[in-house]
Amino acid sequence: MKIPKAWISLLVVITCIIYSIVAQATINTFGDGNLPTRIVEVANPQSQLPATKVLLPDWSRISLAQLPGISQSGAIDGSPYTQTLGYDLSRTWNVGMTPDQYLKLGDISEALQAEEFSLQAIALRTQPEANTDINSIDLNKIALSEFPLIGEQTLSHLAQVVPELAKTQVNNITPIATLLKSQGITASNLTLAQVLTQYEVGQMKLGEIDLSEFSISSIPNLDAVQLQQFTGWMNSNVSDIPGLGQVPLGSMPNPITEIGNLVMRLDVVYGPTENRRNNTISGSDVQGFSVPCTEKDCAYLELDDLENAGRSDRGKLEGKQWISGKYQEVEGGQGILKAVNNGREPTGRLPFGKAFKVVVMEPDETTDTVDTALFFRFCAWRMGCTPYFIGPVPFFSYKVNALMFVGNLNEQRTNTASLPTGATREPKASTTNRTGVREKINPCTFSNGSQSITGQSFSGIDLRSLGNAISEIESAGSGDYKAVGIHTCADGGLNCGRALGRYQFMSYNPYAVQLIAAKPGGQEFLSQVQQGHQPTEAELFEFFPPADQDRAFMADMANKIQVTQQQIDPVTGEPFTGERLIERVAQKHFGGDYSKVDGNGSDALGRLSLKDYGKTALASYRNGNSDNRTLTCSPNVNSSYISTTKNTENKK
Repeated sequence: MKIPKAWISLLVVITCIIYSIVAQATINTFGDGNLPTRIVEVANPQSQLPATKVLLPDWSRISLAQLPGISQSGAIDGSPYTQTLGYDLSRTWNVGMTPDQYLKLGDISEALQAEEFSLQAIALRTQPEANTDINSIDLNKIALSEFPLIGEQTLSHLAQVVPELAKTQVNNITPIATLLKSQGITASNLTLAQVLTQYEVGQMKLGEIDLSEFSISSIPNLDAVQLQQFTGWMNSNVSDIPGLGQVPLGSMPNPITEIGNLVMRLDVVYGPTENRRNNTISGSDVQGFSVPCTEKDCAYLELDDLENAGRSDRGKLEGKQWISGKYQEVEGGQGILKAVNNGREPTGRLPFGKAFKVVVMEPDETTDTVDTALFFRFCAWRMGCTPYFIGPVPFFSYKVNALMFVGNLNEQRTNTASLPTGATREPKASTTNRTGVREKINPCTFSNGSQSITGQSFSGIDLRSLGNAISEIESAGSGDYKAVGIHTCADGGLNCGRALGRYQFMSYNPYAVQLIAAKPGGQEFLSQVQQGHQPTEAELFEFFPPADQDRAFMADMANKIQVTQQQIDPVTGEPFTGERLIERVAQKHFGGDYSKVDGNGSDALGRLSLKDYGKTALASYRNGNSDNRTLTCSPNVNSSYISTTKNTENKK
């Protein structure tokens, strides 16, 4: 059926209006867009309005390895504490490192109690059925060398802590048999307990041999031992414990959660020219969380309760001030490590417990926005912790009128004030809009106000070649624009649907949804697909025709490029650029925006890993592949529908 041009023009207008509405909702709701979130309804007892929805981090889908990379390098000299602690506290961290790479088990003991885990428990919490956003681990495929802590254990200690190991014949414990053989001891038929009795080998350590030849499962029941039973556990990096960095923070023995339930509205932002602010809700667990700012550089957020009646109705919570930790610091730390960093840390709050501190960074009056960040600390088990000064790790961005989770308020005042840090204001990146949220490419205009798709190119990447490369993987030989994937669910069952068309867009992809829902019957179509319906070719071309597939692809890829080139490549320690940028964008198309960089995870079909997908797409992009068709996604839909029809007649 030929669609009248007037109808097509109307659909374009409706689509763009819907996009604008959706984009505005995102602006008013979301933070920086780089972390999984969940929506929570907050009661509003001060007004007759219904419950307010606030966006909070979804700690069931966020792990230490999935948090953003740190934005500033640093180091501490721990040698003065070596004799007291029994080990060297010296630390170094570099830009781009994620918290699992610079935090040790001892650092997170009080906050998360991760030492109570066994490797078996960690593996269970990284299974797909437990969390679809993380990669599962298989202890049979992990070498002992990837668990450095085991190399520090003596045979006597292993016999004590590993269940039934002392009673096991040495020939069934291949790493120990190899270690003994290296000393000329052949005791295959003896149990480990008998070997320890007959030979003076109790103080030998497993690290004396090459452990890369053995898997963790080569030592029976090793995976059942709690980490805290291993000698020196507190000095082991989180990243050196297989799978621990991938365990969601909400699944730790002491899980991260919200402390309290107070949510406030961001009323006004003020820059560093402010001074003398006393009605504060920021500080530290040493000075309390009402530390005034009495000198200069008192940048802050002014918060309001949710009464929604304006300044004429001032409750006790109205006008609370959260001072910027970029410009003001307070006392922090505990025990013998309190003196590290001169005992100072950014002023802020602990709304999610003691694992990290949430700090307001840069309030910007010109854009009505504010950035926040996380700061971590180092701890010596039972001997104290440094101040929270390891950061900043980018967290959420907010705009005026956004809701912020504050947690519990302590009205107790302190006589001591914060001190200026001497920081200076830095210009905001041009890739964010006045809301503090990175603008998404509009599929109707192919721009976001600051960047646009020019000649089918964005930030130096040829979207036509990238589209051809991805379609080679996704739909070549299986229908191209007519391809329909299997029904599957992601995000813990929250999103279900099918991969649609040439680029195998999931039916719940925001860009696909925007364009499909704008059509008469589109929302009903999406609901049917969500429940398992397999679209016919006619339905697919009615609700998600080739022109819209190309349009959604270009906008989605441009947005992924824009976001990814601001992120740190863990391989290089630098922002993603060039071919690595193309690889990572392709990985995100395959596994989602929060998929692990170069991960081993795959889709429901198990075709390629994330890493292989990126490399395959890059190779095809580099070769320019044979399909040189032009993406038909001009904002002028009249012509794009006509040219698309020609393309589909000659598909591969």
